[in-house]
Amino acid sequence: MLTTELCRQLDVSLPIWNAGMGGGLAGPALAAAVSNAGGLGVLGMGGLPVPLIREQIRELRALTRGPFGVNIIMPLMGDDAPIECCLEERVPVLVLFWGDPGPYVERAHAAGTRVVAQVGSVEEAKAVAAAGVDVVMIQGIEAGGHVRSTTSLSILLPATVDAVRPLPVVAAGGIADGRGVAAALALGAQAVSLGTRFLCSDESRAAYKERVVAASAEDTYYTKLFDVEWPDAAHRVLRNTIVEDWEAAGSPASGQRPGEGEIAGRMPIGGQIVELPRYSVFMPMEGFEGDLDASALYCGESCSLISDVRPAAEIVRTLAADADAVRKSTAG
Repeated sequence: MLTTELCRQLDVSLPIWNAGMGGGLAGPALAAAVSNAGGLGVLGMGGLPVPLIREQIRELRALTRGPFGVNIIMPLMGDDAPIECCLEERVPVLVLFWGDPGPYVERAHAAGTRVVAQVGSVEEAKAVAAAGVDVVMIQGIEAGGHVRSTTSLSILLPATVDAVRPLPVVAAGGIADGRGVAAALALGAQAVSLGTRFLCSDESRAAYKERVVAASAEDTYYTKLFDVEWPDAAHRVLRNTIVEDWEAAGSPASGQRPGEGEIAGRMPIGGQIVELPRYSVFMPMEGFEGDLDASALYCGESCSLISDVRPAAEIVRTLAADADAVRKSTAG
């Protein structure tokens, strides 16, 4: 069995998490499917208003009896209200990204919530460990979406495990199959967090799944191009027309880019229709009407290992079975 000490602490049977892909891309349906399959489902609530976050947490609770997490992207908060909402709702696991979790640890523990800090370097891992978090999630540069790291996961993971021991470490970035799960566990991780693989699930709210399935690692692009609402934050996307047009124009600075100020599309969020400008940080999700080639299509290098869109529970089961088979074959 793949169960780890972190699994036992969280009362889950498998060390498999879906990444809390923000803006609601990882919504209640996806998180519930992962939790119900024995993993840890994680809601992606980064950038959403507090009433919607509360609604999504309660919807998730109606869909699963299993533990779950909520991911908050700190630069998109505005104030502490999203985190306070999670603590008021007593979410089992709070995943914080791109900021200092220290001010929230004591309050989270008082609410019975474990705190996971997602980081991109050994130095940052040491800092969040010193701040009192319960779990460190280390992200490699292979990851899709916003990327804190500049180093590959295969180097960062064992170094982070050594640096923060005995805190449990979760591995993120570039993992999409059972071989990757087994490798991460062999390098010391106690769980894995997968984004791109679960983006290509039936329950994901992404509007561009087939593009990810058709892509390879060479089609991804590490950049700071999509900066409206969140400037100067690196991310990995699929190379599409907006990226190519920007490069052809000489990669001009923000404010001077082709089509800047134009609307790329519209989509429903929380019962409202929201406009996405070109270079927006938000990705196209279900109900999107507009131009995918003028939008941020977040995708990790692991797209090379993904050939289909499948139910999230099936993905969890396949990952677990394949990882277990790899571990048994190498142990023999």
